[in-house]
Amino acid sequence: MAARFIEKCLTFLFDVLAINIAYFMAFWLRYKSNLFPEAYNPALDLASHLVPSLIVSSLWIILFFLTGLYRDWYKESRLDELFVVARTVLIGIFLLFLVTGAPQVIEFARQGDPRLLFTRTKIPILLTYGSCMLFFATVNRFTMHTLLTMLFTRGIAISKMLIVGANASGTQLVLDINRFPKLGYRVAGYIDDDGRKKGTMCGDYTVLGTYSDIPLVVRKERISGLIITHVSASPNEIQKILEYSGDIRVNIYMVPSLMDVITGHFKTHQIFGVPLMVLLQDHMPAWQAQIKRLMDITVSSAILLCGAPAWIVLAIVIRSTSPGPAIYKQVRVGRNGKNFTMLKFRSMYADAEKRAGPQWATENDPRITPVGRFIRKTRLDEIPQFINVLKGEMSLVGPRPERPFFVEQLKKEIPWYVRRIKMKPGVTGWAQVKHKYDASIEDVKQKVLYDLYYFENMSLVLDVKIIMRTIFVVVTGKGAH
Repeated sequence: MAARFIEKCLTFLFDVLAINIAYFMAFWLRYKSNLFPEAYNPALDLASHLVPSLIVSSLWIILFFLTGLYRDWYKESRLDELFVVARTVLIGIFLLFLVTGAPQVIEFARQGDPRLLFTRTKIPILLTYGSCMLFFATVNRFTMHTLLTMLFTRGIAISKMLIVGANASGTQLVLDINRFPKLGYRVAGYIDDDGRKKGTMCGDYTVLGTYSDIPLVVRKERISGLIITHVSASPNEIQKILEYSGDIRVNIYMVPSLMDVITGHFKTHQIFGVPLMVLLQDHMPAWQAQIKRLMDITVSSAILLCGAPAWIVLAIVIRSTSPGPAIYKQVRVGRNGKNFTMLKFRSMYADAEKRAGPQWATENDPRITPVGRFIRKTRLDEIPQFINVLKGEMSLVGPRPERPFFVEQLKKEIPWYVRRIKMKPGVTGWAQVKHKYDASIEDVKQKVLYDLYYFENMSLVLDVKIIMRTIFVVVTGKGAH
């Protein structure tokens, strides 16, 4: 993980360098090189363009960020990456044209004289700049990709893989991986459900454990991905593997021969020429996921800052009407099973669960204070969770985080519950706007169906739809008690 972070930081720094080189190369070609006599101007000062260059660089980096150029490109081909770079540069140049040439475009639309575009707009400059951007950006990415390949070949910054299935299929997969070291994958060993194989050798690698040992082996060996090769006619076996893998942050792949074992929609990666299905993969495109995170930060900051006086008053009211802190802290299960401390305005009497233990709220729950009943109905008790959103523990939209006590219970009773905890939890979600507060495990089971629908259909459009429905729920008080 640390190697991937360093790689992305280096990519970012080299992108900034390439963007600025392209800017000043275009400046030199147009105004200093005398290649374009009509634009030659030796009096222009290069230093005066330092600030514009930094501004333009920032805009390019944002565009690179939104188009997914900072995802894990080491898994994909140079050609795929260069295609996305070229597409992003063309989009950026087009946006610059719209910004810088808007008055002339309007004038051209009125008079219909094409010379207006080529003599009065910045098309010649943009063509020069676009060519420089395309050249330096693609050369930069090609160089970074080549450098990573060299590092992978030498065993640096590699991803360790765990093969699930000590059998002929697994052995063949290991041979394929070892034939292509430049892809950055190394086999750490095998996992097999047959306990008798544990500690034995399968080819050149050790069988490190059974399915139940997956979490321990992944953490001990710092595994980046699991590849399920064990051919089975039972989907329950695949579900069993996923349940053991649900609480760890690891990519899970499956060989194509198991396609008929499992239902649903899965993204496919080409690895060493073999198409592997990706299980429990977010269905939201990378660029939409980046915008989603930007929305989380922007909206949360605005709500917390703009409403700060009201939240302070509300905290004072909560403390003055019932003993105890205004902010209630509770451990919840986040993405990939990682626990975090969720914040809420306290709506119940202090130590409400001290005697009875963890339980769901009921419609006329005596544990809820009079003020608590109001803030639960209006959803004001959720306001401190925007701090969790800013910290990256939650999102604006996603499944509601459950307590560890209930998660362990639900994982046993609800098939594929593991998919739910592969998503980042949210302040609101599809289940929250379609269903009431949880009052029993049956309510949670119903909500899981809505959460799985969200998992399969994640998009910015659906997020906006959920946020608008949430506003309606808050205004009308629908679904609260």
